[in-house]
Amino acid sequence: MRIVGLVFGLAALGFASTAFADDVSLTPVSYSPQFQTALTDNYGLREGEYLQVSVTRAVSAALARRGVTLSSDAPISIDISIVDAQPNAPTMAQLFHTPGLDPIRSVSIGGAQLRAVLRDAQGEQIGEVNHRRYNYSIEEYRGLRPTTWQEADWAIQQFAQKVADAYVAHQGAH
Repeated sequence: MRIVGLVFGLAALGFASTAFADDVSLTPVSYSPQFQTALTDNYGLREGEYLQVSVTRAVSAALARRGVTLSSDAPISIDISIVDAQPNAPTMAQLFHTPGLDPIRSVSIGGAQLRAVLRDAQGEQIGEVNHRRYNYSIEEYRGLRPTTWQEADWAIQQFAQKVADAYVAHQGAH
C-alpha cells in the first residue's frame, strides 16, 4: 500500500512540476559592454562563443528538466547576458599575447556573473535572475590544474537552475 501511495505521490509531483509548463524562448546570449571589451582585448572572441553555448545548453537543460519546451514563438522569452567572466587558466589568446604565462601552471581566480530577464508576450519584464560566483582564493587550486573556464562553468550551472526556478515560480503564480 505504501508503494502505491509513493508511486501516486511521485506521479502527482511530476505532474505538478509540469502542469503549468509553457513554451519559452531563449534569445541569443549577449555580453555586457565590459565583457565584450574583455573578450576583444584579452580573452579572445572564441572564448565568448564557448561561454554562450555553455549558457544556452545549461539553461535549456534546466528548463527541460522542468518540462518546459523551447519554442521561438513562445509567449515568454528569456534574455540572458554574461555580465562578466574570468578564466581559471589562460585562454589561447592570453597565451599568445603574454608569452610569460605558463599553459600548465598559470592559474587565477575565475568565475562569472550572469543576468536573465524573463519577459511576457508584450515585452514586459516579469522576472529577473542575477547570479555571481567566483573563487574565493587561488589556494583552492593548489596543486591542481583547473580547466580554463572551470569556475565560470559552475556559475553557469547554478545560474541555469535559478532561471528555471524563476520561470516555474512565475508560472505557478499565474
